[in-house]
Amino acid sequence: MIKLEKWFDDTSTEGLPLLLEAAGRCPPEDVGGPPGYAEYLDAIGDSSHPEHEHMRLWGPEPFDPNTIDRKALEAAVNALSESWKPRRRVTRLK
Repeated sequence: MIKLEKWFDDTSTEGLPLLLEAAGRCPPEDVGGPPGYAEYLDAIGDSSHPEHEHMRLWGPEPFDPNTIDRKALEAAVNALSESWKPRRRVTRLK
């Protein structure tokens, strides 16, 4: 989940995304949306679950839903900020 807040501390970053905090890890690709992710977490967390071995082998290894890769998240948000920065307009003559 991403929560956007309007916060201005420095006019040089006004209106640009900034990572304030992060909680949890993103679900694996093609997990099946929120219901699929919940089932995936149930399966990998319970060795007696009928899909445990299949899901453990299918998903990224090891997968801890509480691990946060803050550097990767900050890099992604910074890249988004770069793409949102106003660019100098060039006036073209006809």
